[in-house]
Amino acid sequence: HKAGVFLSDSLTRTIFQILEAPDAVVGHVEYPCDSNNPYTCWNMEAPVRIYTDAFNSSVKSAERLKSGRKKLLVAGFVRDPLEMVASAYCYHHDGQEMSNQLFPVKEIMQMGLEKGTELTAETLLPLAEWMASVFEHPDEDTLRLELDDLTKSSAGFDSGVQRLLDHFFGTGTDLISKNDRFLITETAKLADENRNPQATQAFNGSTSQIVEHGSDPVCKEVAHSI
Repeated sequence: HKAGVFLSDSLTRTIFQILEAPDAVVGHVEYPCDSNNPYTCWNMEAPVRIYTDAFNSSVKSAERLKSGRKKLLVAGFVRDPLEMVASAYCYHHDGQEMSNQLFPVKEIMQMGLEKGTELTAETLLPLAEWMASVFEHPDEDTLRLELDDLTKSSAGFDSGVQRLLDHFFGTGTDLISKNDRFLITETAKLADENRNPQATQAFNGSTSQIVEHGSDPVCKEVAHSI
């Protein structure tokens, strides 16, 4: 589950940093929004927003009303909910993100596969429902990207990045230059774990540490079979 969160964040930041968008243009909304942690929510009314565990069809409808005649473009990753459960259980069972306010990490760490995946599934259910509410039947302004397509191969990764750029800026050069598209495409490759094994690591602003956002593949395989 973390892989999609970090990849979405990484690609969005890459795009708008290369386009030299000012900081005020990009915001972040995370559920739950912790007033004591500035890394969860900021610039919550910015025109470009990254949502973490916080976007659903109701939010989309409200934002569409607020946008008036302006087009509201949405893009996000979709993943098999059972894969999400297995990944989340193994990630938190390993003691990752002890300060996470959404998952009962300490409890999951002490649980075996059956009870641990059950609790993880209960915690993830609302998020899976939110995901489905937006991406099960996406409209023309909503781009659904399959996370597995981007992580299975570098070709799939590159194709997903191009689809994302086409969705935001079109296929021409009216909104983005050929040079900027090229720079974004090349820089984004750093986030492709097939090319770069370190892509599964990221800086955690809350703890000022480099953290692993991948889950143990053996654990995931066993957890998925439960």
